[in-house]
Amino acid sequence: MTTGPWIITGIVALIVAAIGIEAYVKRNKRRTLSQSQPKMRSGNRNKVALGQEATDLDLVEQTIKQNQLLEDVGRRMSGRNIK
Repeated sequence: MTTGPWIITGIVALIVAAIGIEAYVKRNKRRTLSQSQPKMRSGNRNKVALGQEATDLDLVEQTIKQNQLLEDVGRRMSGRNIK
């Protein structure tokens, strides 16, 4: 066999090995929805986007905090059930 096919086979083997290693490393890592959401802004709340003037932002923030609390409790409870 000439060197060309050996080089191509080596490159393909390296790619397959890299995919396998990445799958092995990431196999048990779960991301919750709250971790994938962007963080809340803590800057100037007086500047409201147009069309949102009538929205009660305090109520929205309270609901977000309640949802995050419930998600944390659910994650802890599901972690107990896995074992």
